[in-house]
Amino acid sequence: MGSNSFPSSPLEGIKPRARERRKNPRFDIHFSVLLRVLGDSWITSETSEVSVTGASLITDRPFLLNTPVEYVLTLPPELTKAARPIRVRFFGEVLRCDRIGQDQSTFGVVVRNTSHRYLSSNEAAVFDEVEQSMGRPVKRAG
Repeated sequence: MGSNSFPSSPLEGIKPRARERRKNPRFDIHFSVLLRVLGDSWITSETSEVSVTGASLITDRPFLLNTPVEYVLTLPPELTKAARPIRVRFFGEVLRCDRIGQDQSTFGVVVRNTSHRYLSSNEAAVFDEVEQSMGRPVKRAG
């Protein structure tokens, strides 16, 4: 009979934490995202951690608690093994917003996801245009 043992090394990207009370692991993943309060203009942000139920984002503006937000995360083909980047649109609410960094002009925003959906190629193209209008280069599948 074969062994059912698991590898002894922790999964790459998961930060082990002492006395962790969360039910879902968080991954130390840094991706650029488009973020906004529902109905406002998009701003750029970056993830600092991602879990199945939410994300921690780094931004240059504060968000009020319980504010409904949405963010669009682009997953690269290197991660998904898909032929092209996959965009996912998340909807959620702000759980926490704290000043971070030495200059105190950066904020850590914690969002709990309430829903998400994978965007079609046509829907994702809209966000290509948003990124171009913000002066960000669009990464397209070769």
